[in-house]
Amino acid sequence: MQIREKGRKVLCIRTEYVPEKKRTFGRTVASQNSYLSTVSEEVRQQLTKEEVDQLSNWLARREEERSVTSLKASLLCIAKWMDEAADALEVDGLREGLSTDNSDAIWQSHERLSKALRRHGFKKPQKPAKPRQRSEQQSDLPLDRPE
Repeated sequence: MQIREKGRKVLCIRTEYVPEKKRTFGRTVASQNSYLSTVSEEVRQQLTKEEVDQLSNWLARREEERSVTSLKASLLCIAKWMDEAADALEVDGLREGLSTDNSDAIWQSHERLSKALRRHGFKKPQKPAKPRQRSEQQSDLPLDRPE
């Protein structure tokens, strides 16, 4: 059986050999909405047990791929979201609207992310060294030596 996603449907296609034409033809035997992550009862009745197992494995792999893609997008965007959240805290109305529960959840998520980064070998970058400030004892005299 072949499984294809077409538009908003997942199609289950059985290929059948027609001896008169000496050819195989694909025939759609069942379909279900593509947003479903399990085999619907209607489709179960139209397929054999092996085909149901094949479709459910296909749906599980597809769901896992979507989950990994979503996590990858989150990882790529997290720095921007954190910067925007820091900017939002600078706005009085937004800062005052933040509940204690929300701020606690933010801190816990921040800690969990920090620990995960360290655990997987991503060290915290060192802050660049600040230029040394001139002491008051240094004069504003030019450094040229008199000859």
